[in-house]
Amino acid sequence: MKIMFRLFDLRGTRALGINAAVRIAVVAVLSLIVGMAPVHAQKRNQHTSHRANQHASHHEQTASQRGAAARIQTIQTLFDRGVAASNKDNDKAALAAYEQIEQQYNKSDPPAVMVLFAKSQLNKGAILGERGKLKEAIATYQKLDQRLGQDKNPMLREVIASALVSKAEAFYKQGDYKTAIATYNQLESRFAKDNNAFIKHLIAITKWRTAEILADSTALSSTR
Repeated sequence: MKIMFRLFDLRGTRALGINAAVRIAVVAVLSLIVGMAPVHAQKRNQHTSHRANQHASHHEQTASQRGAAARIQTIQTLFDRGVAASNKDNDKAALAAYEQIEQQYNKSDPPAVMVLFAKSQLNKGAILGERGKLKEAIATYQKLDQRLGQDKNPMLREVIASALVSKAEAFYKQGDYKTAIATYNQLESRFAKDNNAFIKHLIAITKWRTAEILADSTALSSTR
């Protein structure tokens, strides 16, 4: 309901012959109206202030969203550059792109950037392993696990699980079969409760790889 306040001119009360009692009543009503007017104005000001705060909050959210989108695009561009370079067997350029992502990565980054960062480090480790730099590859996988291994993001968990498999394979290539098997077992113990189909597939692979290593007489003797 919209309330309208009408203002009266008290100076005309005597000219109209209104008696003292009526004048007192009019004054009382007007005093009430005058007293209510600031409250009405205060509510209006509060409403205006609330709308202004909402607008400011919306503006801040919009700016934040734009910033996050720009950040994702920047990291995505670097990641795509690394993949493209790797596909052309330009490992040096690929590693440079992935290292740029690592340098720019921040804990406060949105989830999409975290996933891209994790994937870039997984790819970096794979390139280092292929180039025979197994210690560096293992260090890359371990660092990734230390930074994001406890995150509950399903996509990140897929990457971390993949990093554990890759780390186990790097140990295997080094001839450290015992540590390779231990790493495979770590994957199963940490991710056994995951319902993710991809992770279940990785666990199945690790079981097969463990059995394969143990079946190798050379590997078996080294684990005793």
